[in-house]
Amino acid sequence: MPRILFAAQPTVAGVAQCVLDWTTGLRDRGWDVNLACPDDGWLSQRCADAGISVDRWDSVRQPYKGVRRELSQLRAIVDRHQPDVVFLQGSKAGLIGRMLLRGNAPVAFSPHSWSFEAADGPIGWAALQWERGAARWTDRFICVSEAEAEDGRSHGIHGDYVIARNGIDTQQIHPLTTEQRQALREHLSMAPHEITVVCVGRVHRQKGQDVLLQAWPHVDAPDARLFIVGDGPELPQARALATNSVTLVGGVDRAEALEWMQAADLLVMPSRWEGMALVPLESLAVGTPVIASDVTGAREAVDETCGELFEPENPPALAATLTRWIPRVAEEGEALRDAARRRILAGFDLSGTVAVLDETLRGMLRTQP
Repeated sequence: MPRILFAAQPTVAGVAQCVLDWTTGLRDRGWDVNLACPDDGWLSQRCADAGISVDRWDSVRQPYKGVRRELSQLRAIVDRHQPDVVFLQGSKAGLIGRMLLRGNAPVAFSPHSWSFEAADGPIGWAALQWERGAARWTDRFICVSEAEAEDGRSHGIHGDYVIARNGIDTQQIHPLTTEQRQALREHLSMAPHEITVVCVGRVHRQKGQDVLLQAWPHVDAPDARLFIVGDGPELPQARALATNSVTLVGGVDRAEALEWMQAADLLVMPSRWEGMALVPLESLAVGTPVIASDVTGAREAVDETCGELFEPENPPALAATLTRWIPRVAEEGEALRDAARRRILAGFDLSGTVAVLDETLRGMLRTQP
């Protein structure tokens, strides 16, 4: 049974969901799986509940904080488990893991959006130089979208790239019946005559809720209502921008977030950067069309049958797109919901993602001396 150690810094939201899905998926395919992650979110407990061995790794998001402690702790975890492969999730794990191992063990790295896309100026430049240099200690770049891989190549990050496109458990995540959806809408205080638009995600600059809130007053749709579902560091700023037709729901768990998507008529993802966001895929899987910013991975998920893309950080473009789509979902709701679900079934099932990971990681074992 081959041994694999996952190291992940994000412990909530989309990256954490990928780690949960991937660790359990590989475990079910015959891997001895261990996970190193902080215990400040839900990831460690959910993985432990699923039978995954978890080691506490006190890592923080900032690249310049905690490095010495993180290196020491991860070294002890690697020494304890002696993994055949180390699989690093996200920028901070990619930094610490490759600094520690330096080519002395097989390493796969999934950026889940490149570090240099999250920063401008000297910090962004430094992040890019690091990624270029660390490529020599990376046996496989496992990217969650074709676009994420192309971003890496086009920025001079050379190596072996594999696409394991983000996937959805289509048995677990599915549309509701008409009756179930109506009851859920009533439970969530969605008026029958309203077109409900939801934005689900951490309230953070990356996710662009400020762009949406600037656009919303200019959306020509008097019967529409916007619900922003999530918590985060920019929630106070969101409250300051919110108008009367906006409800700030606050933080919810994943099951509740899926309910908001199931009940909604339209989902908006106004992100500034992504690798391939899970929320639009989950929304399509439950049958809700998506309006998304044209960031990395979005074109692979959303096409004209189930939504539309708009220019990132462009509130007028977003307002115009919503003004077009809100009447469409009012008139073509069921047809659009069917198209959204078909989009996911056609190429985003989680089982395919795990199969690619399994084959790739086993291939890394076969290439070792």
